[in-house]
Amino acid sequence: MDSKKVIVAGVTGAIGSLLSQELIKKGYDVYGVARDTDRAMEKVKGLKSCIKWDINRPDELASVAEGAFAIINMTGAPLLTKWKGDYEKEIVSSRVDGTRYVVEAIKNTENKPKVLINASAAGYYGYDSKVAATEKSPPGKDFWGDLVSSWEQAAMEAEKIGVRTVLIRTTLVLMKNEGALKVLVPYFKKGLGGYVSPGDQIFPWVHIEDEIGMENEKFHGPINCVDGNLSSKEFSAQIGKAMGKGSRLPIPKFIIRGMFGKASDLVLQSQLIKSERMEELGYELKYEKIGDALKNLLS
Repeated sequence: MDSKKVIVAGVTGAIGSLLSQELIKKGYDVYGVARDTDRAMEKVKGLKSCIKWDINRPDELASVAEGAFAIINMTGAPLLTKWKGDYEKEIVSSRVDGTRYVVEAIKNTENKPKVLINASAAGYYGYDSKVAATEKSPPGKDFWGDLVSSWEQAAMEAEKIGVRTVLIRTTLVLMKNEGALKVLVPYFKKGLGGYVSPGDQIFPWVHIEDEIGMENEKFHGPINCVDGNLSSKEFSAQIGKAMGKGSRLPIPKFIIRGMFGKASDLVLQSQLIKSERMEELGYELKYEKIGDALKNLLS
């Protein structure tokens, strides 16, 4: 096994590219998997190579994954975008079928990777919950609960063949010029910043440094990746404070629904998330306070 060889599937994604750059800085030999290999090599400087993402050719991925230390699967069609036509099917397929492809490649290796770190989501627990969900909580009985359950089941097939499998149940990731902040910041710059109505709904969040910074060989199974939980009004107020802008204009629900379809559940409905596993394993969060997180990202 090559202790420095890491495969990142979804290497051109917002999180995947930042994670890859961080691994390269730490001295890992990072190999990418992407639909556009030329773009991947250009975007992530220092990649050893990049193979084309093709769910019908797990053998090609297997040849690169042979003897690797880890495969990190960050694939999945973006959620915070306009959902049109059959996009819901793409959301599901890119995660479930994409993970099956990665696991099939692992099965095709003789010297199997030591660990599979598979992206997942706190959507596993469903939405509109007023009770804090931990890693021991059951799945929600909605679209998100069904999606993430199928996604994780596909990943856990690697566990059955002796590969330690970690499921990163991520929350709303805050990062510079990406995701939710990419959508919201331009409005605040124009003085049109505000909260999503009604404003008292709670959502969990995590700073990108904590999203990609978790390292512990004892991690196993699901891990809730979360820094904190806060209301829409508080989040808006903190963005306004960090930018020196107003934050009191309410954004009607129908606008958010029109922009993001089902993904609007991430900010329209309440969800409380706690990570017992991170506490048990002693991971120290870099950003427990939303003010510090936004100051870092918006300065």
